[in-house]
Amino acid sequence: MNFVLDIPININKFLEKTSAKLLHPLRKKVYNIRKVITDTRKYDSKNGIFFALKGKNFDGHEFVKNIIKNIDFVVISNKNYFIPKYKNKFIIVEDTTKALDGLANIYRNFFQNLKVISVVGSNGKTTTKELIRHILSKKYKTLATVGNFNNLLGVAYTLLSLNRKIEFCVVEMGISLPGEMDILASTVNPDVVVFTNIAKEHLEFFDSLEKVFYEETRVLDYINPQKSMVIINRDDFYLKQINGKINKKLYSLADSSVDVYAEDVIFTEEYGRIMLVLKDRLAAKLKISLKTNLLGIHNIYNILASITTSFFNGIEELDLIVKSIEEFSALSMRGEKFVVNDNIIIDESYNANPDSMKNAIITFFKIFKNRKKILVLGDMLELGRHSKQEHRNLLEIINLNEVEKIFLLGKEIEVLYDEIKKININKVKFYKEDKEKLFKDIEVIIKKNNNYVLLFKSSHCVGLYEIVQRIKNFCLLGKNDLSRGLKI
Repeated sequence: MNFVLDIPININKFLEKTSAKLLHPLRKKVYNIRKVITDTRKYDSKNGIFFALKGKNFDGHEFVKNIIKNIDFVVISNKNYFIPKYKNKFIIVEDTTKALDGLANIYRNFFQNLKVISVVGSNGKTTTKELIRHILSKKYKTLATVGNFNNLLGVAYTLLSLNRKIEFCVVEMGISLPGEMDILASTVNPDVVVFTNIAKEHLEFFDSLEKVFYEETRVLDYINPQKSMVIINRDDFYLKQINGKINKKLYSLADSSVDVYAEDVIFTEEYGRIMLVLKDRLAAKLKISLKTNLLGIHNIYNILASITTSFFNGIEELDLIVKSIEEFSALSMRGEKFVVNDNIIIDESYNANPDSMKNAIITFFKIFKNRKKILVLGDMLELGRHSKQEHRNLLEIINLNEVEKIFLLGKEIEVLYDEIKKININKVKFYKEDKEKLFKDIEVIIKKNNNYVLLFKSSHCVGLYEIVQRIKNFCLLGKNDLSRGLKI
């Protein structure tokens, strides 16, 4: 991606911030960066700096030669791509992505009237971020992370998209390795931190919930305790341990002493209804009733987090909050629902860890009591040595008497198949990597039957989302007499 900066950055600020090494003295004392380039195909001007970023499947260093003539500066970490003829243009850093984060931090701090909200935690970040953006944008000029692009690169891209008109920036911050939160938080310097929960994420790298909690809360070392606000899920075992002299706002489903809580929650197949209580800055109780298209207690927590954040950061109009929540629909692959031949498809195929899998399955059984149920589950990845036991543990929350069939896809989840077949071999079918066969079996079910509900849940790389998309495409094209897919 390429960016035109609303406020130019002096190159010396960047060099000082990142400890970068300029291979040749500047030709002029003042040089301002006005364009940040990561895609050489879309640059044809001046005042630009190119970052040779590296990823799993690409290396920007290979494109240095394509842009070197027209660009003002090139940031590289691999000296093998240095071109002596253009030595005055080269800047050497240890890590080009971290250098880009450094530039993004400089740019972020130019906007003194901007309020930056970071959303962190194990589950629900993207939905919570989108809910906050949706509410705030009713009244303020708001920028937010695109999709779930929440890593070291995505956070930099979000901040580099800022301009002087933006009043709120909602940044989703996701970590998968120790140390990443320090980089993200030092880049963002958030004014508001929103915690969703602490769950069994990336256990291959963090090993324990205590380590997940430690890493996620590293963000608190990068806020101003006197000026910042921290939004906390009071019901989370780990998050409720956060203390210290910080401005905390708490939300809960069970504790009426907090700032925002739910008195009552009711679900049907079509919607949820919530009675919320908000305590204003004078501790006066304000009650609101609202409906939501988002199903499941986990989504109620997302709603509570977003309302708490918005209400205490400039949105005190309750009717606006209600309208915003009621018109919000589930995001693609995160609880999205559609109907095929009177069979409900629930798409939770974007991601999965033991806690989010548990929440999805429990919600599935509680809400859809009057329909025949099918579970389509895939691997939960990045669990390391915990993988086999966590997949086995799923049997504890699956009521075999209430489910018609369980389809399993992936290598890690085979241990669950082994456990289920000991009890009832007719209830379960294992596909390992055969997505085509799985799709064909589901196709037969939704063509020949109705009144079924199918839950798709797995880590993204397993590819269940591909099967869901084929079902969508299939019904939208009207092939083989399948009914047209409609969102509920």
